[in-house]
Amino acid sequence: MLPLSAAATPNPSPSLPQIMLPAPSGYTAQTSSVLSGSFSSRNLSSAWGAKAEEAQKALEQDGFVDGYGITMIDLTARHGLVEYIVAFAGGQGAMNWLSYAVAGDKADPTYQHSDSISGIGAYDGEHNLYPSNDVSDSFAFVKGNDFFVVGFESTRDDVLNLAISRAKNQYDSAPNSTIPPAQWPENANAAASPQGAASQDARFAFGALIADAIILALIIGLIGVVVAWVRRSRPRPTAPDNGTWSAAELSPDGRYWWDGKEWRPVR
Repeated sequence: MLPLSAAATPNPSPSLPQIMLPAPSGYTAQTSSVLSGSFSSRNLSSAWGAKAEEAQKALEQDGFVDGYGITMIDLTARHGLVEYIVAFAGGQGAMNWLSYAVAGDKADPTYQHSDSISGIGAYDGEHNLYPSNDVSDSFAFVKGNDFFVVGFESTRDDVLNLAISRAKNQYDSAPNSTIPPAQWPENANAAASPQGAASQDARFAFGALIADAIILALIIGLIGVVVAWVRRSRPRPTAPDNGTWSAAELSPDGRYWWDGKEWRPVR
């Protein structure tokens, strides 16, 4: 099935920024992330690294239309929040992404257990524990033709209720769809092949989408923790004694290094 052309796909209405909930009290928006504000399928697929081209192809074939996200931190509580919305041309494309999230996330080595939530439609929730002892609780869910991710990260195990509350509020406040169901590809042409064949090839990467590759990648360095996923294939680094530092060991301003328990000034 060929990707839909831009001319054949209506713009989401209401727009994705209008759907996004406002920032929680005490949180400050970060604008340096590729998922802060409007983003393209290329921005989103960049999380797959060497497989980015394949991931982008899958997104396009599933009917990617638009994306919008926010990245926020609360330095006092040492919490981070990443939330984003992806509008697909139809509900089938959004459900394809969710289906492969369920399979992929449970294969992630940082996956601990599922998170449960009530009062929303199709969803996947998970709790992750990272080698740095950071934790994240996150939910991905579908409403109509839109795919949502809401995830909190913390240096303590104290964000599940925050993730549940925001996910439910986001689901309740979102419209039933941003593209009328009559215009969805699966409804407009019932004889056409189902969307999303390329999503099966993207399963290798989608398991990281909810928390591992997106949420922690965006928040790393912002709330004063180091996440070991960036060096998954190598042991966790110890403090160097030769004065040579890698970017992953340093705080964003380069003034501190992480010794595994706390930030220490660079001398």
